[in-house]
Amino acid sequence: MSNLQKHLITKGESEVLSREYDTSNYAAINKIRPAAKPDSKTYTYELEVLQDYINLIRDGLEKQGVKNKGIKISLGKYPESGFTDRLDPKYKGYQTVFFTAVDLDDKSENESDKKKGSGGLPGLDFGQLCPP
Repeated sequence: MSNLQKHLITKGESEVLSREYDTSNYAAINKIRPAAKPDSKTYTYELEVLQDYINLIRDGLEKQGVKNKGIKISLGKYPESGFTDRLDPKYKGYQTVFFTAVDLDDKSENESDKKKGSGGLPGLDFGQLCPP
């Protein structure tokens, strides 16, 4: 059974987190960007896409014998060129988040060893960024 209740936050707590980010990290990031091009701040994915991804990695990790399955959410930034033609050109140079499967029992200190825990399962990206 899930321990979902331990992870839920209120709307007020969400607002506190957003406000703290706005006045610290987001402000620092945007100091070095053109004023007319603030970095992305929110990332939206269709619920069905997320559910399909959860199902894909759950099944894939299960086949690998992983007991404590998880999803790692990482920050990244789209390069200005040379990434993939699937990327909407308006997102070039913006930060993003991407998802990868992870074995939560993997206590490797080496990040490249942890990446092996995904067992070659694909990551998830290409949500909607805002801005731009």
